[in-house]
Formats: sequence, C-alpha cells, structure tokens
Amino acid sequence: MRLFRKILNSVKPHFLEGGKLEKMYPAYDAFETFLFVPDHTTKSGSHIRDSIDLKRTMITVVIALLPALFFGMWNIGYQHYEIALGIKDTPLLDSFMFGFWKMLPM
Repeated sequence: MRLFRKILNSVKPHFLEGGKLEKMYPAYDAFETFLFVPDHTTKSGSHIRDSIDLKRTMITVVIALLPALFFGMWNIGYQHYEIALGIKDTPLLDSFMFGFWKMLPM
C-alpha cells in the first residue's frame, strides 16, 4: 500500500488548483478515497467517520449483486433459446452471451 500512496502523492500536484489536470480532481479524489481513508475531516458540527464509508459499502452491494446479474443473463438466453427457437439443450456460453447482449443496454 505504500507504493500506491507514494504514486498518488507524486501525481497529486497535477490535480490540485493550478495543475494541468485540475479539472480531473474529482476523479483523482474518488480513486484516492477508494484506496485509502480520507485524511480530511469536518470543520464544524458532529459527523461520524469510520473506516466503512458509503463508497466502500456500495461497492460491497454491487459485488453482492453480481451473482444475480450473471444468473439473469444466463436465464434470458436460456429462455430465448428454449421458447423462441425450441432448442432444449443450449450451451451455457451461448445462453450467457445472448443474455449479456440483451442486458447490455440497461
């Protein structure tokens, strides 16, 4: 982790005000706070900060939804091949890829 911190600290001046990438600072800050707990704190009022912030919680939620997403992709393809085309035994990859292409616009 020290390597990541060293790299982030070396490129940070480019993202600060006056740097050549200052318009990309929100992306830099999002990536930095994804890897490390933010070092800035609130200046007034009470606000609870802990090691589990909202971003890390939502990443866990997205990871937890992946099995349901993959099953849904497979099921779309399976239903298509079985009902529309009348093919009973379709390969897993064919069903998954058809479902992937149908779900991709979402």
